[in-house]
Amino acid sequence: MKLAVISVTLKGALLGERLRQTMTIPVDLYSRARGGLPEETAPFENLSELVGSIFSQYDGLVFIMATGIVVRVVAPHVKDKRTDPAVVVMDDAGIHAISLLAGHIGGANELTEKVAAAVGARPVITTATDVAHLAAPDVLAVKMELAIEPFEDLKLVNAAIVAGERVPFFLDQDLALAPKYMRIAAEMGVELLDMHQLQDGNSYDAAVVITDKELYLPQLHIYLRPPTLSIGVGCRKGATSSQIGSAVKEACRKIGRSQQSIAIMCSSAAKQEEIGLLAMAQQMELPMQFYSNEELQEMIDVYRLDISKFVQEEIGVGNVCEASALLGGRASSLLLPKTVYPKVTVAIAEVKFRWWESDPAMA
Repeated sequence: MKLAVISVTLKGALLGERLRQTMTIPVDLYSRARGGLPEETAPFENLSELVGSIFSQYDGLVFIMATGIVVRVVAPHVKDKRTDPAVVVMDDAGIHAISLLAGHIGGANELTEKVAAAVGARPVITTATDVAHLAAPDVLAVKMELAIEPFEDLKLVNAAIVAGERVPFFLDQDLALAPKYMRIAAEMGVELLDMHQLQDGNSYDAAVVITDKELYLPQLHIYLRPPTLSIGVGCRKGATSSQIGSAVKEACRKIGRSQQSIAIMCSSAAKQEEIGLLAMAQQMELPMQFYSNEELQEMIDVYRLDISKFVQEEIGVGNVCEASALLGGRASSLLLPKTVYPKVTVAIAEVKFRWWESDPAMA
């Protein structure tokens, strides 16, 4: 996490320096005050212009000034709680720290607690589930790095929790990371029930379900989607992002898995300049990995994958989608073998862990 601390008075700038010295994360200081500023403080003249230029560059913004000023300057830049930075406001006496924007998903509530502890301020958090000391699915999603689906129903589920309705949390025990999710939930004081108990629909009013599977639930619910799918894609030259997207969507539906659980997309190095493929990965905000013919051939040989003479003649290796899906998932079997769609072939393997996050080549 990278933090910006913005002040307008010398007193606020000095408080920001205290915060910078105490926090264990990188902190950049900005101040409109003049004279006596801590070293490495970047001066600014216009607050609105500063916020416009840095709003999307930080994970969190701490404003040491009046709340009304902050509301006005950040308002034009607020887009989506899934992508907005955490915004915390403090007075320059360090008495209160207020969680203003992106409380759960953006981490503002947690940041408020840390900022308050760092300078001896009182944390002010108004999120209903936090005030009531209730488990919130979006907090769980952040801690476990899960996607929320459908996102628009999150507020309804949170409202049900606050209203005291029966909203249990369920876990798909088939997930490779189920033990990890159980541990994190236990640390947060959240009980995860076995997903098979979903069958007893009379025992709950709404549900939070951790799974990559597509299910039918008549009650109000949201899914927390783990990144479990490696999508291997082969495509004809000029295939559009729409054609590739439709194929991937249908392939996921074919095996009863959610698109929100796609972790990585993979293909042949011969396709690394295909605009449609690159656009599809960008639209879904997914890492895209391309493999050499030698790497693909190794998978073909080890797992005795079928080859296409046409593909062999075109790029020098006879199987792209299955071989790349296995490579991307670090897997030994396929959830979906090669499936043909217009101008596109798709195969799917399971991902056990996000190996690419520690791979310098993917950075």
